[in-house]
Amino acid sequence: MTSSASRQPPRLATSAAFGVLGVLLLLGAACTLSASPLPLWFRPEPSLAGLPQGPVLERATRRGTLVVGVRGYPRPAPPGAPTPAEPDSYDAAIAGRLAAQLGLRVELVGLAPSTQDAALREGRVDLVLAGAPSDADADAGRGVATAQGSYDQASGMLVALRKGRAQVAADLRDAPVCVAQGSSYASTIAKRFGARPRSYPSSVHAASAFMAGECQALAEDSEILDRLLRNEEWRFYKALSRGLAPQADAAIRLAEGDAASREFLSAALRAWRVDGTLQQARTLRAGNLQFEIGLLRDGLVCHS
Repeated sequence: MTSSASRQPPRLATSAAFGVLGVLLLLGAACTLSASPLPLWFRPEPSLAGLPQGPVLERATRRGTLVVGVRGYPRPAPPGAPTPAEPDSYDAAIAGRLAAQLGLRVELVGLAPSTQDAALREGRVDLVLAGAPSDADADAGRGVATAQGSYDQASGMLVALRKGRAQVAADLRDAPVCVAQGSSYASTIAKRFGARPRSYPSSVHAASAFMAGECQALAEDSEILDRLLRNEEWRFYKALSRGLAPQADAAIRLAEGDAASREFLSAALRAWRVDGTLQQARTLRAGNLQFEIGLLRDGLVCHS
């Protein structure tokens, strides 16, 4: 993944390191490079078929491929043997679902946070699905529009060491809290508890850093953390706060000036909340991340 906005972003590699759930998800969500046929749960929805499309989606239709900027990260691997960056499974699933509804193939492009908006403005990608936008870039948001709604509205949770410094959520004021890049909970914990979100390339990186003692707490989707807390190796941790409501949208972003495409994407988000698409993708992500985080106990490490 490149940090320069002027260079063509790399396509993300695909490997078998995800385990069964990850492989099924990435094959189904069209991990990009093979352009293989889409599976049945990506069947187009008739309810969106008659909606008008603007220039962004029309350009993708003429090309036959929807190009989507996403997060990506190396999966846990043996020390000294880093793996190439692969798509975030949740971003990949939603991008694949959208492409299927448009009758298109999908190509995923790994983008660092500081390059995402530039990639949209320059037309190197059609859309960006990379969680909640980062405001660290001084140029953030210029020339970029967002579809109404969020593709990740899951309730979150904070966990901490059972005998650590933070025994209640109020103890997190001015304390570092590990979050994944694009986390919708970063602004929540900053505003609600006065904590300092510390961002990592992915949820598995954030969990690894938390377990290594780099943060006082970890903020993540409650479905993921509930699964982890049932594991024997997580007996030293406890839930510090439940029911965290995201205060930032995991938005689908596109270049500004295309109201029709933006409205189509907003309608798709509404439909996915009703038909269970977002929940299904969330559950698959939880299983995938539980598997990846479980690899850490086997001596595998995260590579930044």
